[in-house]
Amino acid sequence: MPRIIDVIEAPNQGPNEMVARVPEVGSGDFRLGSQVIVRESQVAVFYRDGKSLDSFGPGRHTITTANLPILSSIMSFFTGGNNVFTAEVYFVNMREFTDLKWGTPQPISLRDSELGFARVRAFGQYTIQIADPKRFVDQIVGTQGLYQTTQIEDYLRNSIISRLTDTLGENMTSIFDLPKLIDELGAAVKAKVQDSFTAMGIALKQFMVVSITPTDETAKAIDERA
Repeated sequence: MPRIIDVIEAPNQGPNEMVARVPEVGSGDFRLGSQVIVRESQVAVFYRDGKSLDSFGPGRHTITTANLPILSSIMSFFTGGNNVFTAEVYFVNMREFTDLKWGTPQPISLRDSELGFARVRAFGQYTIQIADPKRFVDQIVGTQGLYQTTQIEDYLRNSIISRLTDTLGENMTSIFDLPKLIDELGAAVKAKVQDSFTAMGIALKQFMVVSITPTDETAKAIDERA
């Protein structure tokens, strides 16, 4: 006989924890009449077979076929005479996540009209808020298989670096032009990142390119050129 989870909640979800999973491993057995307790700034998203289904906002909810219409339409709750169903629940944190850092783990190599090629590093910070929890669960948890905050931050950081690399390749002809292009590059990267994050259900509140600097060997080539 499976252990039924009668109270579904994530009371210990910290302010910097993007997603809390119930149960922590595998799928859980729930039933009609189970209680879902959703705290302020949380949304609970039921998930099954690789797809987000019904969701609950803040408050205390009793599970019925009325408030789980999507899940109840694709499966039978009546298993062995019990109103039992199997799913996972992701508690999505709807707070703003501020002062998140991004940076290039490895230098970016670029063609340079003056030096032949140049290598640069870039750093910055950003602020996000999950705007569409169902889409977020589909794209991050479902598609990428991520729910731990460190994994999600790494994924978002890699997305930013990818857009930065594309933008630098499209707009920079020589590193000597970089100082006068920094604002335009920052705006172009922000626009690309914003589009990418929106597709994941994430609102990009702030985005900053703090610095784009040459590596030591590129700086040496610049000095020799000068």
